[in-house]
Amino acid sequence: MNIKCMVDKTYYNNKPTGAEVGAIQNRLKATDITIKDLAKELVVGCSFRPAFLNGKSNDDWISQQIIALDFDKDTTIDEELNRCKELNILPSFGYTSFSHTKNHHKFRLVFVLDKEVTDIETMNNIISIFKGLFTKADKQTFHLGRLFFGGKELIYENYDNVVFIDDILTKYTDMMYDNRLERKGVPNKDNIYNINYIRYPKNPPTDNKDMNYNIQAIREHNIIYLKTILNINNDTLIFETQQQFLDYIFKIDLPELLGIDNPRSFNCIFHNDNSPSASIFNDEDTGNYIYKCNSNSCGVSYNIIGIIERLGNFKSRPKTYKFIKDLYNLQIMETDWQKEQKEILIENLKAIHNGELESNCPQAYKNNKRILKYLEQMHLIALDNIYNEKLTDDDGNVVFFASRSYIANKLNISPNSLGKISDKLVVLAYHKLLNKLDDVEIPESLLDKSKHINAKEKNENYKRINYFSIPSYTYNLYREIEEQGVRWKDNNYTMKGVSREMFFRVEGKEVADDLYPQYKKITTKDGREINRTTSKASDERTNEIAIIIINMINDKGYAIEKDVIGVLQDKYSKTFAQTQFKRSLQEILDNYDLHRVRANKQIKKDLGITNEGYPFLLQKNN
Repeated sequence: MNIKCMVDKTYYNNKPTGAEVGAIQNRLKATDITIKDLAKELVVGCSFRPAFLNGKSNDDWISQQIIALDFDKDTTIDEELNRCKELNILPSFGYTSFSHTKNHHKFRLVFVLDKEVTDIETMNNIISIFKGLFTKADKQTFHLGRLFFGGKELIYENYDNVVFIDDILTKYTDMMYDNRLERKGVPNKDNIYNINYIRYPKNPPTDNKDMNYNIQAIREHNIIYLKTILNINNDTLIFETQQQFLDYIFKIDLPELLGIDNPRSFNCIFHNDNSPSASIFNDEDTGNYIYKCNSNSCGVSYNIIGIIERLGNFKSRPKTYKFIKDLYNLQIMETDWQKEQKEILIENLKAIHNGELESNCPQAYKNNKRILKYLEQMHLIALDNIYNEKLTDDDGNVVFFASRSYIANKLNISPNSLGKISDKLVVLAYHKLLNKLDDVEIPESLLDKSKHINAKEKNENYKRINYFSIPSYTYNLYREIEEQGVRWKDNNYTMKGVSREMFFRVEGKEVADDLYPQYKKITTKDGREINRTTSKASDERTNEIAIIIINMINDKGYAIEKDVIGVLQDKYSKTFAQTQFKRSLQEILDNYDLHRVRANKQIKKDLGITNEGYPFLLQKNN
């Protein structure tokens, strides 16, 4: 029988340390291997992880069929093997670790389950049972993502041994339950238990105000009790998108859900709190309920998702969502079209992360490398906002909307940086990694939806809506993306100079309008609407920069960029001077037949440049 686990086939004679451990983590590969071959690999120094993970943490767990227990103190090999025989839970093999000695036994026992486990709750229950049965095993053993090093020699082998999952789950139900709901609290001086530590009976009393059964019910996933106590009817509420669902649950009354009578001040439910340090409040901008602990030792801040995940010990976000949906009778309708659009966006994200985008669009990737987190977040926003109605642009890409403040909130960026967010989205749009859309391109029904949602917002920053679409990253599109990447470089564009004016001066009105669709027109003082071009003041500054450059070139045969900006700083601020220079540079190069080059040793020698470093130079074309 082949077992799926993760193996690093680099051999060690001693226990790996420091950077070696990180290298092992990076080299681990999903491997189908017989249990006998795995044993052979381990005793020649290979390392392995029993769980199959799509990453490095418990949250990345996918499946598991092996349990390894590490013993390094207060026991012996014979004692633990006898324990296995008493329990009739027999390992497939065991081996000594690198630091094992005759006087100090250090070893591992490896158990094989009769089938692969793909449900993390089932796996946690199995782990809990092993934890209760083998009390002398290292506690770190029971982390799902635990890495085990190889060792010296086999101490036990019977590769036909398997542990039957159904048998142990049935036989040790009580142990599994006790591990999950271990009673940790003790009464305080007033003989009142901290509210997160109370277990309630099957028919809890209704007159005991010192016990919080709502919290315990969440811990035990007791939806029936919660539905009853919260008086939740059976009417089903259906949402078109994930975002609609999230917007709804964030506004669920947290004090009512948790059974908190005084939400302004109460004992925190996430630590042993002897004096009230927690509160629940409504966010003024969004109306969302927030749980906040003000204790320095705890300090948590959660919405309903965090509350349910912590109390219910849910190991994945989908399981948290399912609990909330089941409790409040919520559904998200998903059509085949929505599933297809989600698949496109997920494949895009894979291309960003697995090197496909970088290998096919090296220059474009280099230009955008520092702002890819914005692109990833736009994908996540799109995933949460795919309506069951086919709302697409002219190319069939799903259309969605978001305010700059909403995007900033998702990225945990200060609202004071909204302009910088806009600039980064423009750069992504220039490279055809996303599309910015004009209102006239938006389906009328989506315009109505966005206006309806906006009408409810209190914060004006959240009301400035932008519309986007994201194309499918195909090999046909990669060519266009890379062409834009090369054009960006050839046009000497920089993030600092990004503006409608920069693109207008270099590539014209059409490109500028595509990147700034909501700024195509301006209204004059007399009320007329005209095409937006560049301002008179900006044109005058561009001409001023050109004169400075030409004068320097006529005088020395070249102009150093920093020197040009330095002259501008005598009149304008440093930041303003740099920004205007970047916006105007390519237009000046084109109009005056100039080129931009970075100096090297030979160029500095030929031109007699004594400045330190290798500055950018502006020169006449030959």
